[in-house]
Amino acid sequence: MFPLKLVNPICKSILFFGICTLAFPKALLAQEKEPKNFLSFGVEEGLLTEDIGTYPELKTWALYQFYALDEDHPAFGLQDSVCRMIPENGLKFTLIHEKDQLKPVYLILDLTKYRPTAKARFKTRSLSVFVNGKELKTVHVSKGKGFENPVRIPLEPSSLQGGRANILLKPSQNEVGRFWGIWDAFLTQSDERL
Repeated sequence: MFPLKLVNPICKSILFFGICTLAFPKALLAQEKEPKNFLSFGVEEGLLTEDIGTYPELKTWALYQFYALDEDHPAFGLQDSVCRMIPENGLKFTLIHEKDQLKPVYLILDLTKYRPTAKARFKTRSLSVFVNGKELKTVHVSKGKGFENPVRIPLEPSSLQGGRANILLKPSQNEVGRFWGIWDAFLTQSDERL
Protein backbone atom coordinates (compact mmCIF):
# COMPACT_ATOMS: atom_id res chain seq x y z
CA MET A 1 0.00 0.00 0.00
CA PHE A 2 1.20 3.54 -0.75
CA PRO A 3 2.14 5.94 2.05
CA LEU A 4 -0.67 8.45 2.59
CA LYS A 5 1.63 11.44 1.87
CA LEU A 6 2.20 10.17 -1.67
CA VAL A 7 -1.48 9.90 -2.51
CA ASN A 8 -2.90 12.68 -4.64
CA PRO A 9 -4.68 15.41 -2.57
CA ILE A 10 -7.85 14.85 -4.61
CA CYS A 11 -7.79 11.18 -3.72
CA LYS A 12 -7.33 12.13 -0.06
CA SER A 13 -10.44 14.31 -0.26
CA ILE A 14 -12.45 11.59 -1.94
CA LEU A 15 -11.25 9.02 0.58
CA PHE A 16 -12.05 11.31 3.53
CA PHE A 17 -15.50 12.13 2.11
CA GLY A 18 -16.24 8.43 1.55
CA ILE A 19 -15.25 7.47 5.10
CA CYS A 20 -17.33 10.29 6.61
CA THR A 21 -20.31 9.48 4.40
CA LEU A 22 -20.27 5.83 5.41
CA ALA A 23 -19.39 6.16 9.09
CA PHE A 24 -21.14 9.34 10.24
CA PRO A 25 -24.77 8.38 9.40
CA LYS A 26 -24.29 5.01 11.09
CA ALA A 27 -23.05 6.73 14.26
CA LEU A 28 -26.02 9.11 14.20
CA LEU A 29 -28.45 6.27 13.58
CA ALA A 30 -26.98 4.27 16.46
CA GLN A 31 -27.43 7.24 18.80
CA GLU A 32 -31.05 7.75 17.74
CA LYS A 33 -31.97 4.06 18.16
CA GLU A 34 -30.34 3.57 21.57
CA PRO A 35 -32.95 2.96 24.26
CA LYS A 36 -33.55 5.67 26.88
CA ASN A 37 -35.47 5.80 30.14
CA PHE A 38 -38.47 7.28 28.29
CA LEU A 39 -40.28 7.02 24.97
CA SER A 40 -42.71 9.55 23.58
CA PHE A 41 -44.37 7.57 20.82
CA GLY A 42 -44.89 9.69 17.77
CA VAL A 43 -44.55 9.77 14.02
CA GLU A 44 -41.63 7.62 12.89
CA GLU A 45 -40.36 6.84 9.44
CA GLY A 46 -41.55 3.48 8.13
CA LEU A 47 -44.78 3.28 10.14
CA LEU A 48 -48.15 2.72 8.50
CA THR A 49 -50.91 5.28 8.99
CA GLU A 50 -52.78 2.87 11.27
CA ASP A 51 -49.69 2.59 13.50
CA ILE A 52 -50.09 6.11 14.88
CA GLY A 53 -53.00 8.19 16.08
CA THR A 54 -53.32 11.83 17.04
CA TYR A 55 -55.61 13.11 19.75
CA PRO A 56 -57.97 14.85 17.27
CA GLU A 57 -58.22 11.69 15.12
CA LEU A 58 -58.87 9.39 18.08
CA LYS A 59 -61.32 11.84 19.65
CA THR A 60 -63.35 11.94 16.43
CA TRP A 61 -63.42 8.12 16.27
CA ALA A 62 -64.40 7.97 19.95
CA LEU A 63 -67.31 10.38 19.44
CA TYR A 64 -68.77 8.08 16.76
CA GLN A 65 -68.51 5.16 19.21
CA PHE A 66 -70.14 7.23 22.02
CA TYR A 67 -66.86 7.25 23.98
CA ALA A 68 -64.93 10.07 25.54
CA LEU A 69 -61.12 10.04 25.16
CA ASP A 70 -58.76 11.26 27.89
CA GLU A 71 -55.91 13.47 26.67
CA ASP A 72 -52.22 12.59 26.57
CA HIS A 73 -51.02 13.02 30.20
CA PRO A 74 -48.45 15.84 30.63
CA ALA A 75 -46.23 13.73 32.95
CA PHE A 76 -42.53 14.60 32.68
CA GLY A 77 -43.28 17.07 29.87
CA LEU A 78 -43.97 14.33 27.31
CA GLN A 79 -47.33 15.59 26.06
CA ASP A 80 -47.37 15.66 22.25
CA SER A 81 -50.87 14.24 21.58
CA VAL A 82 -49.51 11.55 19.25
CA CYS A 83 -49.75 7.89 20.22
CA ARG A 84 -48.55 4.58 18.89
CA MET A 85 -51.43 2.20 18.27
CA ILE A 86 -50.87 -1.29 19.66
CA PRO A 87 -51.41 -3.96 16.99
CA GLU A 88 -53.17 -7.27 17.67
CA ASN A 89 -49.83 -9.10 17.93
CA GLY A 90 -48.49 -6.58 20.47
CA LEU A 91 -45.92 -3.80 20.65
CA LYS A 92 -42.32 -4.24 21.81
CA PHE A 93 -39.90 -1.56 22.98
CA THR A 94 -36.96 -1.20 25.37
CA LEU A 95 -36.31 1.30 28.15
CA ILE A 96 -33.03 1.72 30.06
CA HIS A 97 -32.61 2.50 33.76
CA GLU A 98 -29.12 3.65 34.69
CA LYS A 99 -29.63 5.29 38.09
CA ASP A 100 -29.40 3.78 41.57
CA GLN A 101 -29.88 0.05 41.07
CA LEU A 102 -30.96 -0.50 44.69
CA LYS A 103 -34.01 1.78 44.82
CA PRO A 104 -37.39 0.66 43.47
CA VAL A 105 -38.13 1.51 39.86
CA TYR A 106 -41.55 2.24 38.36
CA LEU A 107 -42.66 1.65 34.80
CA ILE A 108 -45.14 4.37 33.80
CA LEU A 109 -47.37 3.75 30.78
CA ASP A 110 -49.61 6.56 29.51
CA LEU A 111 -52.23 4.57 27.59
CA THR A 112 -55.13 5.78 25.50
CA LYS A 113 -58.15 5.70 27.79
CA TYR A 114 -61.71 5.71 26.48
CA ARG A 115 -64.69 6.26 28.76
CA PRO A 116 -68.04 5.00 27.44
CA THR A 117 -71.08 7.25 27.56
CA ALA A 118 -74.58 5.96 28.33
CA LYS A 119 -75.29 5.15 24.64
CA ALA A 120 -72.05 3.23 24.05
CA ARG A 121 -71.82 -0.48 23.37
CA PHE A 122 -68.53 -1.15 25.09
CA LYS A 123 -67.03 -4.61 25.22
CA THR A 124 -64.56 -5.70 27.89
CA ARG A 125 -60.95 -5.46 26.78
CA SER A 126 -57.61 -6.17 28.37
CA LEU A 127 -53.95 -5.38 27.75
CA SER A 128 -51.16 -7.46 29.29
CA VAL A 129 -47.84 -5.84 30.20
CA PHE A 130 -44.73 -8.02 30.06
CA VAL A 131 -41.29 -6.87 31.25
CA ASN A 132 -38.32 -9.04 30.31
CA GLY A 133 -40.68 -11.91 29.45
CA LYS A 134 -42.65 -11.84 32.71
CA GLU A 135 -46.29 -10.71 32.81
CA LEU A 136 -46.50 -8.03 35.50
CA LYS A 137 -49.91 -6.49 35.00
CA THR A 138 -53.09 -6.78 32.99
CA VAL A 139 -55.12 -3.63 32.43
CA HIS A 140 -58.87 -4.24 32.07
CA VAL A 141 -61.52 -1.89 30.79
CA SER A 142 -65.26 -2.44 30.47
CA LYS A 143 -68.39 -0.30 30.38
CA GLY A 144 -68.56 -0.08 34.16
CA LYS A 145 -64.85 -0.29 34.97
CA GLY A 146 -61.91 1.86 33.93
CA PHE A 147 -58.28 1.97 35.02
CA GLU A 148 -55.99 4.53 36.59
CA ASN A 149 -53.95 6.27 33.92
CA PRO A 150 -51.00 6.59 33.62
CA VAL A 151 -50.55 2.95 34.59
CA ARG A 152 -47.85 2.57 37.25
CA ILE A 153 -46.04 -0.76 37.68
CA PRO A 154 -43.38 -1.31 40.37
CA LEU A 155 -40.28 -3.17 39.17
CA GLU A 156 -37.60 -4.84 41.21
CA PRO A 157 -34.24 -3.34 40.15
CA SER A 158 -32.86 -6.89 40.04
CA SER A 159 -35.48 -7.81 37.40
CA LEU A 160 -33.93 -5.35 34.95
CA GLN A 161 -31.40 -7.16 32.79
CA GLY A 162 -28.37 -4.87 32.87
CA GLY A 163 -30.69 -1.93 33.48
CA ARG A 164 -32.82 -2.88 30.46
CA ALA A 165 -36.57 -3.32 30.52
CA ASN A 166 -37.74 -5.14 27.38
CA ILE A 167 -41.45 -4.37 27.31
CA LEU A 168 -44.25 -6.11 25.44
CA LEU A 169 -47.80 -4.72 25.44
CA LYS A 170 -50.18 -7.47 24.27
CA PRO A 171 -53.95 -7.05 23.77
CA SER A 172 -56.19 -9.99 24.72
CA GLN A 173 -56.43 -12.72 22.09
CA ASN A 174 -60.07 -12.03 21.23
CA GLU A 175 -59.38 -8.42 20.17
CA VAL A 176 -59.51 -7.45 16.53
CA GLY A 177 -58.16 -4.12 15.32
CA ARG A 178 -56.29 -1.45 17.24
CA PHE A 179 -58.23 -0.30 20.28
CA TRP A 180 -55.25 0.27 22.60
CA GLY A 181 -52.64 2.96 22.11
CA ILE A 182 -49.75 4.36 24.13
CA TRP A 183 -48.84 8.04 24.35
CA ASP A 184 -45.64 7.70 26.42
CA ALA A 185 -43.64 5.25 28.54
CA PHE A 186 -40.86 5.85 31.04
CA LEU A 187 -38.93 4.43 33.97
CA THR A 188 -38.59 6.47 37.14
CA GLN A 189 -37.57 6.06 40.76
CA SER A 190 -40.07 8.68 41.88
CA ASP A 191 -42.80 7.10 43.98
CA GLU A 192 -45.12 10.09 43.54
CA ARG A 193 -48.45 9.48 41.85
CA LEU A 194 -48.88 11.45 38.64
